[in-house]
Amino acid sequence: MNKKSIVKIISVICSLLLITALSGCSLNSYSVDELKVMYPKAFENSLSEELYYWKETVNTSNHTSWRTCNVFTEIDKKYEPIRDENGEFANMKIDVYEEYNKKASYKALCGKSNGSNDVKSFLFENNYDESGSAVNYRKTEITPQAYIASADFNSKFSLNTMLSEFEYLGVDDMIFDIDNDLMEHKGKVVKFSFTVTSEYLERYKTEFGTASVFENSKYATMEFAYDRFASIVVYAEENLGGNISADKEVYKLEVVYFGPIVNIPSYDSDVWANA
Repeated sequence: MNKKSIVKIISVICSLLLITALSGCSLNSYSVDELKVMYPKAFENSLSEELYYWKETVNTSNHTSWRTCNVFTEIDKKYEPIRDENGEFANMKIDVYEEYNKKASYKALCGKSNGSNDVKSFLFENNYDESGSAVNYRKTEITPQAYIASADFNSKFSLNTMLSEFEYLGVDDMIFDIDNDLMEHKGKVVKFSFTVTSEYLERYKTEFGTASVFENSKYATMEFAYDRFASIVVYAEENLGGNISADKEVYKLEVVYFGPIVNIPSYDSDVWANA
């Protein structure tokens, strides 16, 4: 290879490096058309997961609430969920907790429980009184798999229920205020901000008989991680007086797909013996 050819190759390489450097922002962005492809796929991937840990925070003018649900199983040394000979999770456990107006209101635990003589699967539930003390202890013999399949769990705590409005919401229902209709894409994380159309709010109320979580909101921010739903934060404008306002976080849902360790009590000890 002669000297002139080497110089040409070096020039081409330098030009490519310069183009890449100048277009770095676009390499980290996605268009709305691309979001239309990613959006339903992210929810499909999330709803196919059997293990998840979600946290929901509501902070409205009428009330505040905080809820968590952890569907957990143990993992092996390769970080894979441990399954039995039937392919089911060998030691699935469920942990649910609710607070209302900053006071604990409900707790549930479900899984295999060690008794004095044997092991049984139970759902343990209790409420809390005004002083914050646990009351109304009760237990039901049921497996975690059966509890997850129950109407009670599905209506209040399943990931399908928690994501139902956001899956129903379409990209065409969103209004983007981002330059050139681009959104952030960093590594395995995609994040975008939007408002919803008035037509969507009306359609949602008509179809479901209740107001959307986006009702009276200013905007929302949604995030996907590893091609799955990760979080949504909904903001409203709060008037602080004197023509001063601030963005107030009125709703937040965060999801990860492996939560903290869950410990199940013994079904014949302490308060659970006669529950």
